[in-house]
Amino acid sequence: MFLKLGPRKQEFPLAALIPNMLTTLALCCGLASLHFSLRGEWEKAMGAIVLSGVFDALDGRAARLLHVTSGFGAVLDSLSDFLAFGVAPAMLLHRWLQDSLTGRTGGFILAAVMTYALCAALRLARFTADVPAKPVPKGTERPADRATGYEKPAPYFVGMPTPAAAGCVMIPIMVARSDTLGYALPVWGVVVLAFVISFLMISRVPTYSLKALRIRRRWVAPMMVLLGLGVVGMMKDPWLTLSALAGVYLLSVPLTLVRGRKARRVASVDRSEPLPERSS
Repeated sequence: MFLKLGPRKQEFPLAALIPNMLTTLALCCGLASLHFSLRGEWEKAMGAIVLSGVFDALDGRAARLLHVTSGFGAVLDSLSDFLAFGVAPAMLLHRWLQDSLTGRTGGFILAAVMTYALCAALRLARFTADVPAKPVPKGTERPADRATGYEKPAPYFVGMPTPAAAGCVMIPIMVARSDTLGYALPVWGVVVLAFVISFLMISRVPTYSLKALRIRRRWVAPMMVLLGLGVVGMMKDPWLTLSALAGVYLLSVPLTLVRGRKARRVASVDRSEPLPERSS
């Protein structure tokens, strides 16, 4: 099946639209999250952001499988990332802390959520602008490649990707909505967390890239056990499980900072070592 576009009736396989369709679904999930946040339906708002992250991960893999890339797809992916992982989490956090929006506390909350959304936009804009100087090898592109500067899988990202940042900034809400804990973090703690994550997005601090992560053979069985425990956790208390995963990722940043410095020292001697990867 083919689509015909424009006066020249240019034809291309409908399958070529699959990556952009997935990106559009991610964008729709971000819009749905805004809707649920305004209605005070916190679980649905967080679920929409999580689902948006799933679609965001799938569009890249679909593009690589189909060998499809376009400037339109790159821009659409960046806009989707900004809405779903920048604006939607900021709105969710702002609405969730609505009762604390009084006096000095309210000013800091507003500053925190605005800084978070702004840093997400700056991160995406920076990597979109950097693309012309770093071409992606033919056959390895995905729609987000033009917006992220991907060259090849590398052990680390430069800064914290926006999907990971969205997950980390939602930790206080996920913990509060957990059936097991139900603990509300202090407002000042939430504000500080938002500022820290905002800084990590626009920084050059290395963070783990799961795509290039390698494990030793002896760790395969324990990883399968952990996966099973994760499935059980998702069934029993999904918000506590997701907050634990996001917390582990956030706590791994100091480790990657140390290991990233060691990798750069080694790379200065052996230039064949992969450089940190950029991600939205």
